[in-house]
Amino acid sequence: MRNKVLIVQLETITGDIKSNIEKVERLLEECPESESDLIVLPELWTCGWDCPNFNNYSQNIAVSDTLHALQKIAKKYKSNVIGGTSVLRKNNENDRNSCLILNRNGELKAVYDKYHLFSHRGQSEGLYLESGNSALLVNLDIGKVGISVCYDVRFPEMFRLYAFNEADFVVNMAAWPKSFIDEYVTLAKARAVENQIFFICSCLTGKINESFNFSGHSMVIDYKGRIINSLDYEEKVLCSDIDIAEMKQYRQQMPILKDTKQNYKLTEL
Repeated sequence: MRNKVLIVQLETITGDIKSNIEKVERLLEECPESESDLIVLPELWTCGWDCPNFNNYSQNIAVSDTLHALQKIAKKYKSNVIGGTSVLRKNNENDRNSCLILNRNGELKAVYDKYHLFSHRGQSEGLYLESGNSALLVNLDIGKVGISVCYDVRFPEMFRLYAFNEADFVVNMAAWPKSFIDEYVTLAKARAVENQIFFICSCLTGKINESFNFSGHSMVIDYKGRIINSLDYEEKVLCSDIDIAEMKQYRQQMPILKDTKQNYKLTEL
């Protein structure tokens, strides 16, 4: 089964939710592919990476500009949407770095809260946001999709869990620094190869401040670790086809996951 995926890569205007929504709408309108099965946006595309002001950008999910914009996109393109992330909250709960997942009718299917918050190298995501408490495998009409955000990619245990539960592909939405792009590509390829799974990356691009640039390089990696489609640093929508049947056939020919032990024992001498 072939699925057409549109991956949005953009440079955010820090703190300007309205303008960033308009930019995403424009980029999708400019894309020559008017039909798709899945649209994927990057991490924090509505507000940018701005830790000290995260709480100022927070909105309640139910009435958020993010949800309304994603519903509009899903209905217009008749596509499932993995809606990147925004700073959101549920009623009176704490703010989180949250991803909204919608079906083709614009119905909110699930919410994924970033499991691993990045608070290193002078960054402080964990000071302002609460982490999620579960990975998320969501069933859409195109298959099972494992959800992850940026720093999550460094934790292979999470993706092995997706593989053992028969995920068809995994999405990672990122606001990754340009100076560490080699690490990101290596990690994404590793997650794809070791789990025999398609890995979809949607990343921010452009400059966040005078010393910090985003990586760009949104891409699709196949189950053998090959980059089958990618962008550089431009603001653009990347279109790619994913053949799930081909992947499943390969898994039957090379049943690595079946040979993987659920629990490994260690002998230390």
